[in-house]
Amino acid sequence: MQYHRIVVIPAKAGIQTKPPRFCYWSAIAEIAKSFLTYHIQGYLCGMKLTQAIKRAREKGEIPLIAEIKVRSPKDGDLLKDRDPVQIATEYIRGGACAVSVVTEPLYFGGNIEILRKIAAKVKAPILRKDFIKERDQVWESKQLGAQAVLLISAMLAKERLTDLNEYAHSLGLETVVEIHTMDELKNLNGLTLDMVGINNKDILDLERGDDQIIPTESLAPLLPEDVIVISESAIRNEQNVKEVMRSGADAILMGTALMASEEPRVTVANFVHVQGAANDQGDDLRQQKSRRYSASR
Repeated sequence: MQYHRIVVIPAKAGIQTKPPRFCYWSAIAEIAKSFLTYHIQGYLCGMKLTQAIKRAREKGEIPLIAEIKVRSPKDGDLLKDRDPVQIATEYIRGGACAVSVVTEPLYFGGNIEILRKIAAKVKAPILRKDFIKERDQVWESKQLGAQAVLLISAMLAKERLTDLNEYAHSLGLETVVEIHTMDELKNLNGLTLDMVGINNKDILDLERGDDQIIPTESLAPLLPEDVIVISESAIRNEQNVKEVMRSGADAILMGTALMASEEPRVTVANFVHVQGAANDQGDDLRQQKSRRYSASR
């Protein structure tokens, strides 16, 4: 047993001694803050992408999925020797509801290690974007820490698309099924859908085309109201955000415009809080047009 010597120093005559100042309420507040931060981060880490999008909408924010993309066939090097984990962290601090990570190596310079590192550090849903064609890639995505995977309709036969979609669901992953044309929209018939991504650029052309949001404006109103619609690519400014949201998009996915920013946190915050971009009008448009589309099939 250890003993500790306690030395008592008597107060000098005429001098009052005071105990060190200690604020109990401040200490309690700090403990509560640490406790809540720990548990909220743990909660967000397991949050589904659909939940994160809905949560952002409930807060009156634009649900923004911010993308990490090493390079673009059109715009060249985007990462520029920066730390992708730090950029992803800044995205979330700016208010992004989720992070998309492009892991395709040949054309976009991605790799799975970037996804693994971001998933380990960033407490938010992660969407893996790649040319996913095999079940092994879906299983790998789960192991790397993704909560959702992108399935590109233009690259998959209907049977393969259906199989990968169902397999992802069996693993507890959500899917974003990407379309660009009316024919690809028709290819969704019979699928159990979590989210539909409308790529405003043609992925078969490696997104080299001009920045136009026409695909979202024409296809979003045709999708069922209960399916979350994400407008992808070609969104460069606040006016683009307003236009796609009013067309019926529930969320936006941005990559190049954010990667080009020197202050990604500030840029994300500006887009998340765009005023006048409520998609109530877009929801009404989707209700009307999707009913007419369903009736015509």
